[in-house]
Amino acid sequence: MKQYAGDDIRRIMAEMPHELVEALQARYREHMITEYEARWWGFMMFARTGSYEGDEYSVTANGTGDVFTENVVSYVLQDRAGRERHGLKRPTWPPAAH
Repeated sequence: MKQYAGDDIRRIMAEMPHELVEALQARYREHMITEYEARWWGFMMFARTGSYEGDEYSVTANGTGDVFTENVVSYVLQDRAGRERHGLKRPTWPPAAH
């Protein structure tokens, strides 16, 4: 997976086609995925595959060869729970200016 940081991440998120954001939100309507969450997932898919599309990805662990699979719903729900535990608000899109 290629490594990205700061402005590159925000640019990739911003360039995600709005139709893909809406399609992801529609597929998982019951989880009320925000635009930020959809764009962040799109970034994660882009970083791994070069494409914004996909609802899951797999990672092979070095050494053991074990394969771990993550999907959009479990990732979003885990991220929300972590933010809630730490008293953080769910981020909005576009990101607030610094």
